[in-house]
Amino acid sequence: MFKKRLSLPKILLATGFIWLIAFSAIVSAAQVTLQWDAIDTVPDGYRLYQRLSGFAYNYTEPAWSGTDTTCVIENLTPGASYYFVVRAFKGADESADSNEVQYTAAVIVEPDLDSDGDGWNDALDAFPYDSLEWLDTDSDGIGNNADEDDDGDGMPDIWELAHGLNPLVDDAFSDLDGDGTFNIDEYTHGSDPSNVPGNSAPAKPVLSRPLNGARTVGLTPTLMTGVFADADGDSHARTCYQISTTPDFSSLVFERTYTRHLTGLRVPDLILDPETTYYWRVKFYDNHNSASEWSDFFEFETLDYAAAGDVNGNGIIDVQEFGQAFDIDEDGTADVLQSGLQGVVTTDIHNLRVAVKRLSADVQVIGVMALDLDELPPANNQPEQLTGIISFKLLLLNDASTAVVTIFFSQPAPPDAKWFKFEPDEGWSDYANAVFSQDRKSVTLVLEDGGVGDQDGVRNGIIVDPSGLGYSTQSSEPSSYAPADAGGLSCFIAAAWPGDAKWAGKAVLLLAVIAILLGQAALSPIRFRDREI
Repeated sequence: MFKKRLSLPKILLATGFIWLIAFSAIVSAAQVTLQWDAIDTVPDGYRLYQRLSGFAYNYTEPAWSGTDTTCVIENLTPGASYYFVVRAFKGADESADSNEVQYTAAVIVEPDLDSDGDGWNDALDAFPYDSLEWLDTDSDGIGNNADEDDDGDGMPDIWELAHGLNPLVDDAFSDLDGDGTFNIDEYTHGSDPSNVPGNSAPAKPVLSRPLNGARTVGLTPTLMTGVFADADGDSHARTCYQISTTPDFSSLVFERTYTRHLTGLRVPDLILDPETTYYWRVKFYDNHNSASEWSDFFEFETLDYAAAGDVNGNGIIDVQEFGQAFDIDEDGTADVLQSGLQGVVTTDIHNLRVAVKRLSADVQVIGVMALDLDELPPANNQPEQLTGIISFKLLLLNDASTAVVTIFFSQPAPPDAKWFKFEPDEGWSDYANAVFSQDRKSVTLVLEDGGVGDQDGVRNGIIVDPSGLGYSTQSSEPSSYAPADAGGLSCFIAAAWPGDAKWAGKAVLLLAVIAILLGQAALSPIRFRDREI
């Protein structure tokens, strides 16, 4: 009988190799290599058990059994989350579970793979071999460009656009004008869903600040208006803000309608450039969707580049610029020497540097800024934790309408992290058109000028995108996101990838995560059913 008390082995997820199907951007199968500490007294062997998220372990069927302290588990389903524990055995006796580790078999794409050349990455393209289609909002098998009812709500897109409804949102049973009749019924009856008959429009807005003709205005001024007035006593429902570089508003740089920022809006970062004259105006809407006239416009001129903190005019605040030595995308070329990449130094302790790199040929990165969460408007839907928050500005050439970029981080994103967009009105939202690299040190985004991922709201050859990583502290996180002293209870998971993988950019990429601990298992000896070893 063995009497020696043993420390519990820690499971290590060491290596995961991804094999790609030829001519496909999607991973067909995944395998992962797990390692664990040998126990002090050698047993007959070890058994490794696996389960899928939401399922229990089947201890009658180990996924692997042997005398080694490492094994390879193959044929994992891409995108599925797996959990693993190890038990030592001697004869008919078997120990309790080791600590548990989790691994998500990632879906990997080649970020530049666009089979039909429509500007949408294959993994995000609902029709990867049809250059005329890329989205299918209602999942009816008909692309949005050909579909007369993109959201499948029974109201044609043309009719919705003509009456101020959203053709990409099922709003059939909403009541736009607040008259007690659903929008779908207004369509069926041939009435106007955007206005109550006889309703008076709000009074014409009066602008307040910045004063007309103001000079040396900052790049994020707050646009202020006078109070809302309506002859019917209706409430103020929405305000549309326009900013243009011309007084006829033919060159818009910003056009958004807000339900919260009704008489004051802080212009988002990177919308305005230094040393530029802008014109702005607003329109009010009442709760019956009646619109006022446009206000008279005001003009202002922004401060110069030096006062804006960007002496060299490269679109990055001087104190946030990278030094000469950094290579965040790990391609062997210093970041400052790459024309298609711009990065910033942040005050974020988890991601000290973040960079944006273009993948589309017709795109230039013309500005990046690290954002301070404390300076953004509070939002109820803010993720529990945020890191790597930036805003970046893209210039689209040759009438391109979409852009593909990759965001690089200083360290791997937590396993449960998602890419979140920020909007002053809606707050934070999970961005669907985002694909993380296998090492989770970068994320590839597909953005649409004037549409998905563009905060300025207009198709003008410019995309401005404030966004960042959001995650929860309740799930596994990279070891570097954990406190420096974890009390010996953490277990580290790492993944290495083949150097010739086209999307990897380096031979070895590391991902470290803290495993989920079961009770006090990490402090206990391994025990067989009837005795200790």
